[in-house]
Amino acid sequence: MVMTIKLMGAPAIIDASGQQQLVRGHQAWALLARVLLSARPLSRRVLAAELFPETVDPLGSLRWTLASLRKSLNCSDALCGDPIQAQLPKGTGIDVHRLGDADFDVEETGALLEGVEPQCGPEFSTWMLVERERTGSLIAARIRQDTQQAIAVGDAQRATRLAELGVRREPFDEGSHIRLVKALVLAGRFDAAAAHVDTTQSLFTAELGHPPSAALRSAARRTLSSAPSGVSPRAVVDSLLESGLAALSAGVVDAGIDCLRRAATDAEQFADANLQARTLVELGSALVHAVRGYDDEGAILLRQSIEWAQCCGDARIAASAYRELGYVEALAGRRPTAAEHLTKALDIAKDDDELAGIHGVVGFNLVDWGRVDEGLGHYRVSLEHAQRAGNRRRQVWSLGLGGWGLMAADQLSEADRWLTDCLKLVDELRWTSFRPWPCALFGESRLRQQDEPAAIQLELERAFALSCQLADPCWEAAVARAMGLCCEARGDDEQALAWFTQARGRCARETDTYVALLVEILSDQARCSAKLGHAAQASACAREGLSLAARAHMDAHVHRAVHFIR
Repeated sequence: MVMTIKLMGAPAIIDASGQQQLVRGHQAWALLARVLLSARPLSRRVLAAELFPETVDPLGSLRWTLASLRKSLNCSDALCGDPIQAQLPKGTGIDVHRLGDADFDVEETGALLEGVEPQCGPEFSTWMLVERERTGSLIAARIRQDTQQAIAVGDAQRATRLAELGVRREPFDEGSHIRLVKALVLAGRFDAAAAHVDTTQSLFTAELGHPPSAALRSAARRTLSSAPSGVSPRAVVDSLLESGLAALSAGVVDAGIDCLRRAATDAEQFADANLQARTLVELGSALVHAVRGYDDEGAILLRQSIEWAQCCGDARIAASAYRELGYVEALAGRRPTAAEHLTKALDIAKDDDELAGIHGVVGFNLVDWGRVDEGLGHYRVSLEHAQRAGNRRRQVWSLGLGGWGLMAADQLSEADRWLTDCLKLVDELRWTSFRPWPCALFGESRLRQQDEPAAIQLELERAFALSCQLADPCWEAAVARAMGLCCEARGDDEQALAWFTQARGRCARETDTYVALLVEILSDQARCSAKLGHAAQASACAREGLSLAARAHMDAHVHRAVHFIR
């Protein structure tokens, strides 16, 4: 490698001999980062206005800074032209571009341009905020994935070290604490795990005003169980699996999860990789979908399931686990990581049923990423596979979430057809717990087509009551948002803002938030606040939405939020 440019942590330019080159001033680092990380080349006039707004000769200051950077890079051809072209020496390594590489040392990195705070214009300040959030989310995702992998393979020392790093970076992220507790349990440090739970509960209560969810203490559990006398232990595991899945299907979540936990615990005593993989994938999937706030523990179990599935060569179990990991990452807005898991799932999946599920989650990730047409294509493929497999639940999921994608594409007539079919199947299957989502979307679609709000509101009120009975924060938030849109359509902006505020609180109630929905709600809240003349509130909502959208790779929402920031 000819040269290394470090932009994460304390920035540095290191030449081929390992010597650090002098770079003068914060503006120079800011300029270098802006050029190297921009999606397209920027003109000199734009860069001068962003970075030197208060100088007498902005273009002159830009020329001087570019010249000093060329000297530091020891390359006269670099950073030339208009727009500015990087043209770095061949082989130059840039750490930000290597965040996804297997050999990248995530333990030694820091924030983008750590300690660099240039005097610049508001455009650059906004860009810097977005880029720090974006790169920070990539680092956090890498720490999360590496910690899960270390736990999955039983590397307690590395898992603990990485988990501690995650907690230091995000002290109020419950998932980081859950991973540390699981790592401590893996290391046999049960007292330390319990002590960390107590400390975290005190910290969250004192600083956030509420304790962490029950998932944190659950992560520290040590469960031992034995088979009844005269019964084959494997038969007990199979029975517990069957009973757990049946209970979950009937909506008896606590009993179902308990059965699956016992099945996974009992399976540990056998040298049977397939049995381990089966119990872990079912328990991990159940924690992700059936219990709010347990995505982090579920993801760790899914990682372990993959390790066991690879040991026994069971591609179907591995594909299921990768699909569920992809869903967890997509829900949280960690889109590149979700895409990696889903690509692995597609590579090994064989049958229609499994392909239907994977393509549905791929569509879910892509639509919220802003790649709407591509995502809708995967939803359509998912529906084709689901129909061939005869799996109507997979059809319901792809029709309902695909409706969200069609609305993002402004294809409202087709969205109505998908959502109508979705609701029909929901009624046939008696899958009541899914109903609030398509009801909320169908209501929004009708409002956008200028239907009478009064008739729509009645249906939304019923859906909201159902979502509250189900105690599902995502469904509650989706319907509350639709209620806000309904109030807005009939001209009651004050009531609309109250519903948007309620939707925001409900959506963020648990740790495993549907980030794309929360960003949409914050956008609605900012817009409605601005209409009512609440400029400070609009700006605060927009700033929060911008930060969240940047971390979740939702560029369109980043641009929308900037409009309301003061």
